Amino acid sequence: MSSGYRRREGDAEIIRSVCWSPPGCHGGCGVLLRVRGGRLVDVEGDRDNRHNDGRMCPRGRNVAQAMYHPQRLTHPLIRVGARGENRWRRAGFDEAADLVARRLLEIRQRFGPESVIFCKGTARDVGAWLPRLAWSFGSPNYFGLGPGNGNACYRPRVALSTAVLGGLPLPDLGEFATPPGVYRTPRTLLVWGSNPVVSNPDGLFGGWVTDRLRDGAELVVVDPQKTGAAARARHWLRLRPGSDGALALGMIRELFHAGLVDEAFCRDWILGLEALRTAAEPYTPERTAELTGVDAAALTEAARFLGWARPFPLVWGVSVDMNPGCLGTIHGLLALVALTGSLETPGGNVLQGSPFGVLRRGDEAAAFPEVQSPRLGAGRYPLLETGNPYAQPDVLLDQMETGQPYPIKAAWLQGTGIVPSSFADPGRVLRLFGTLDFMVMVDVFLNPAAVALADVILPAAMYPEKDSLYVHFAQLGTINRAVDPPGECRSDAEIVLAVGRRVAPHRFPWKDAGEWIEERLKPSGLTFAELRERGSQVPPLEYGKHESGRLRGDGAPGFATPSAKVELDSPALRAMGLASTPHYHDYMGDYRHQYGVQNYPYILTSGSRRPYYFGSEHRNLPALRRRQPEPLADLHPDTAAQAGVGDGDPVRVYSPFGSCLMRARVSDRFAPGIVHCDSGWWFPEREAAAPELFGVRRSNVNELLPSGLQGPGGFGYPFRCFVCNLEAAAPE
Repeated sequence: MSSGYRRREGDAEIIRSVCWSPPGCHGGCGVLLRVRGGRLVDVEGDRDNRHNDGRMCPRGRNVAQAMYHPQRLTHPLIRVGARGENRWRRAGFDEAADLVARRLLEIRQRFGPESVIFCKGTARDVGAWLPRLAWSFGSPNYFGLGPGNGNACYRPRVALSTAVLGGLPLPDLGEFATPPGVYRTPRTLLVWGSNPVVSNPDGLFGGWVTDRLRDGAELVVVDPQKTGAAARARHWLRLRPGSDGALALGMIRELFHAGLVDEAFCRDWILGLEALRTAAEPYTPERTAELTGVDAAALTEAARFLGWARPFPLVWGVSVDMNPGCLGTIHGLLALVALTGSLETPGGNVLQGSPFGVLRRGDEAAAFPEVQSPRLGAGRYPLLETGNPYAQPDVLLDQMETGQPYPIKAAWLQGTGIVPSSFADPGRVLRLFGTLDFMVMVDVFLNPAAVALADVILPAAMYPEKDSLYVHFAQLGTINRAVDPPGECRSDAEIVLAVGRRVAPHRFPWKDAGEWIEERLKPSGLTFAELRERGSQVPPLEYGKHESGRLRGDGAPGFATPSAKVELDSPALRAMGLASTPHYHDYMGDYRHQYGVQNYPYILTSGSRRPYYFGSEHRNLPALRRRQPEPLADLHPDTAAQAGVGDGDPVRVYSPFGSCLMRARVSDRFAPGIVHCDSGWWFPEREAAAPELFGVRRSNVNELLPSGLQGPGGFGYPFRCFVCNLEAAAPE
């Protein structure tokens, strides 16, 4: 039988859906799932989905390898040996859910609801469902661990942008629905610390960038790595890792001195223009060049080009967040956007709400009187409460260590492996999580943390095996079940609902996940069946919302800030004890001084995105693993020669705190003096039981970083700007 979302094609059935993890990705790509005999046999891009127009990455094309992998978790597991022994017994879903609920309720009765933490990883639709379980249970402690330290992925940009602008600016790349002739391709795009064609971050499809280039836009790229975008850029500013804030201030100064600011926008909509001018004035081209390694003339030309080509969209990436000085950088980039009037205008950046009123994230804690305690870290880091539902993971680790002001006794981990990529100092993380009385994990494969720490494992369905929603700024779509999940796998929503009905039944009134989905969809006026038949919907975009009163709850013109302006000198930040204007601190200089340039002469950066892997996922899929079998350390030829290593040699990269083993890749991707290491690596083919734990600590670049380096406000971490050395390693 054919319908709008499924049709017959010979002996196969084609089901239209949206790709979202598990297995991992930020998702959003329209897909056509080909099913034969109840089994997924092929995946191709959906040309009718405007998000990706049929384009797909290798991860999306190989989801069947994950679904039918021999190591796939298909039934709940209950630990029968000591933690780390990898000894389990298979259980029924109801037995496992009963055990989880009973243990969590016992711990709540004895230690209070705040003693239980609820954690998710990057991507997946977990974020729509898990907060309700945390809040209903009475715990304020809901975490996003992608990574945990400094909440150093996306959340610094969300929090600071909300404080300064009233929301997160999105690059207007033609992804929204606008009347014919209204959208204009920008003259240039500013790509800062992002490789969007590979990473497709946070609901932004990298193909939108290539589409705009095809239409004639040019690029200004700020990145220490020679990415594909950098190679195509009109201006590529190859800055030194960690110096982003200085470069932003230098460009701001140049806009002022060249008279290339948008005078009308600055007059009407910016608070703190003179304070910003004062903050930027010391960053002359010459001083900025010394701080960043960017040629003074190149900086001047790029800044003037941005001022001339305004408005421009800002495509920024996680590199901005992975620096203890991230708040100063983010504030500086928002200033570049505002000074050039690149807000709420075609081809600039827009402030866009949830699509068709359907919330992107789950419920807010304020709606649940069960939550009586503040989230961890909110007292120390008040910016945490701005545009951000998560507690502070560095504070969590310290509290797990001390037990003060109350002990942490249990953890729910859903779609997060915590050890390969979530934290610096993974040895400490294993030790502290190992002290918990109870831990439950929800995932699709056994991973190092599951073996080392879990008491119960609940198996999750993958996206072709479930009905769900894809909700992001530029798309509202349905994820459609094409095949049955194996064994007793359940969708993330079904797992949360099953346990939620056991611990807080009055907060989970739905008979199944389908009813819960319908509840979420109500603001759109569509049912799940109607949306599924119509296909993904692209929300309309209105420009100039700050002038029409569409950004503020009171309906008045302006931005959703106390002053109704873009607060480039922010009273709110000042009241929190933070710098109120864009600023820069040389953390890399601090580390070099503290640990010694002679001992650690190189700058360590890590985690550049690869097209074959997402976070710590996909290392067990043969089609992807053979494309990159080992973790790589990228070295410039001069760096390799200085260290006495050659292309393809095994190397040990080390810091004062630890080391990791990598395979050297020698090229000009990075400048001399920089060592880039892949992140997220573990080896599913190695021994699972402790102490091996799939070799998770063998090539883990986070071993080189200690705990406690989060930046002001509790945001940012030096995952991409620390000290290191390297040496040749013996072949295994």
